[in-house]
Amino acid sequence: MSAEPRPLIVVLHGPSGVGKDSVIAELRERTGIHRATSSNSRPPRQGERQGVDYHFLSSEEFQRKIDAGDFIEHARVYDDLKGLERREVLQPLAEGKDVLIRTDLQGARTLRGLLRGAVFVLLRAESREALRERLTARESESPESLARRLAEVDAELADAPNNDYVVENREGALDAAVEEFVGIIERERANPDREPAGVR
Repeated sequence: MSAEPRPLIVVLHGPSGVGKDSVIAELRERTGIHRATSSNSRPPRQGERQGVDYHFLSSEEFQRKIDAGDFIEHARVYDDLKGLERREVLQPLAEGKDVLIRTDLQGARTLRGLLRGAVFVLLRAESREALRERLTARESESPESLARRLAEVDAELADAPNNDYVVENREGALDAAVEEFVGIIERERANPDREPAGVR
């Protein structure tokens, strides 16, 4: 008799240009997974939507939420406050929904100590050179920015052993990466050895 499927927390991270947003969009379409929306104290940039890209809060409102203990984690990044509210994770879990958290390497390292039963996935390109080509094709990166983002790649790949899964998103093979993700979710939902997902 198979175990009753239980909702998951999936933490996805990977270097810039690897296609995290494309994978997430397809994954949400295929599985209905809830994407946890982070909060930010800066104003929205052009094209960003309130409650979709971030919950945009004033610095004062953000600080009130910190004082109330509303955040799982938060940090000051340059002049802005960023964080993830508990309700973004706990409410969908209580409704039996899987939760996807998109973060960076620093966030993944922090969340490993704050979440229970979470599944950590590193999304990588097929090679460092392929990622360089993707970033260069954007035509939005200065030489300094490109060098910084490629240094991030090395740090992300060095973290690979600390993840439950590493998924490769090859150029032109988005469907294969999404299919692999769907398999991970199905397998981990039915995994009787996984601790029930939650916040410590």
